[in-house]
Amino acid sequence: MSKEMAQWAKKCKNMVKYLQSHKHCWIFNQPVDHVQLSIPDYPEVIKRPMDLGTVRTNLEAGLIAHPQQFHDDVLLTFENAMRYNPEENDVHIMAKELKQMFLAKWETSQVGIMEKFNNEPAAGLKSII
Repeated sequence: MSKEMAQWAKKCKNMVKYLQSHKHCWIFNQPVDHVQLSIPDYPEVIKRPMDLGTVRTNLEAGLIAHPQQFHDDVLLTFENAMRYNPEENDVHIMAKELKQMFLAKWETSQVGIMEKFNNEPAAGLKSII
C-alpha cells in the first residue's frame, strides 16, 4: 500500500473508530496484558491475540492487505474475548454485543469497501502507460 492510506482502508479505519466510540469498547482497544491481569493461562487459551488498537495500527501502517483480513482481525478480537471469558462474564457479554455491532456495520459497508479495494491499483505497482 502506498504511503497514503488506500480508500478501502480509510473506510475500515472509520469502522474501527465507530466501534471504539462505544462505551464498552475501551477494554478491546489494547492488547490483553495477561501478567497485569493475573491470567497466566491466557496465552495457552488464546493462540492469536488481537485488539482494535492493533487492527487500527496495522491499517495505518499498511500491514492489512485485504478487507477480509481486516474483517477477520476485528472478529478475532471479540471471539478471543468470548472464548476466554465465560458467557455470564461482563467481558464476554460486551464482546458479543460489539461483535454483533461490527457484523451489522460490515453487512452495510462491505460492498463499498470491496468496490474501493477492487478499483485501487495494487500496492507498489506503477502504471506502465
